Amino acid sequence: MTHGSGLDCDDNEDASPGGESNMQMQTAKPDWWKYMLDLKVIHDPGTHFAYCSGSMNLVGAAVTVGTKTWLPEFFDRAIARPLQFGHYYYNLMPTGEAYTGGGVYMRPRDLLKIGQLYLNGGVWNGKRIIPKVWVDASTRPQTPAAGAPADTISGTDGYAWHLGYMKSGDKRYRWFQSNGNGGQLLLVLPELDLVIVFTAGNYGNFQVWGRFQSELVASSIIPALIKP
Repeated sequence: MTHGSGLDCDDNEDASPGGESNMQMQTAKPDWWKYMLDLKVIHDPGTHFAYCSGSMNLVGAAVTVGTKTWLPEFFDRAIARPLQFGHYYYNLMPTGEAYTGGGVYMRPRDLLKIGQLYLNGGVWNGKRIIPKVWVDASTRPQTPAAGAPADTISGTDGYAWHLGYMKSGDKRYRWFQSNGNGGQLLLVLPELDLVIVFTAGNYGNFQVWGRFQSELVASSIIPALIKP
């Protein structure tokens, strides 16, 4: 969950055998869990950051085995129904098992609920959905990402959350976020009691959607909220 598995997988390298596109386009191993587990280990686990959707998908394998439940059913029971989700779509592997490396479709207002759930320490409408100890651990730095600035946690990861600080005006705010290609962004700023969701279709163009946070949130949304 920290992108530090050490497997031969890097979504940002076209030649990486474990890269998401290569994994999904090959047909020899329709079981993508097995495909990932058959990869070579090229780094000691926990010592090297490489963004790897296939490793994140192995979390789904662990949950499936641990709960002995088809993952979409478990998600529906543990998350979607308690948070009163509307319609959503869960991506599947060729085997029919859930794919947890990406591709879930849900309404923006339901994605917003996940951020609010974490902002509330794992509680939704007075009911505990996830343990607070997990909320705290998953949003605490667990591994540095490549190129992380030395003086901030920007560019580090928790457990399946990206972490950092955002400067707006003369203040700096801690954030944690999840994001997806094209501009799907769930951003939580605890100090401001704020959860923000963006959706967009700028696929493969980080130069566009990567500016949502710095230019829209830091320059427009936060100043509008803290005006005297």
